[in-house]
Amino acid sequence: MKASIGITIEHAQEVTAILSKVLADEYVLYTKTRNAHWNIEGPDFYSVHKFFETQFSEIDEFIDSVAERIRSLGYFAPASLALFLELTHFKEISRDKNDSQGFIKELMEDHESIIIHLR
Repeated sequence: MKASIGITIEHAQEVTAILSKVLADEYVLYTKTRNAHWNIEGPDFYSVHKFFETQFSEIDEFIDSVAERIRSLGYFAPASLALFLELTHFKEISRDKNDSQGFIKELMEDHESIIIHLR
């Protein structure tokens, strides 16, 4: 049963397309944050490792909310790596070191990029 919330079918399709891109960006950001969590090295390993754990947990909750919103509009949420990579505006970055400064800088830039992209 489709919810009647005052959004036309055309607008629901537009909203879903935007939310699908947000979902893809957030999922890629989630994966990059997991990577940082798993691969961080250095003297501040433990504190930064825990910080990244908090971050990816919060991103995971947001991802779920976006996917559920897409479903509530009557559409299927993209749910494959291939679709996420097709929809995201992020690129993979190769790194020489797995230090906290590099990971934090990269992830902060990604968060800022999502904010700018949404605006």
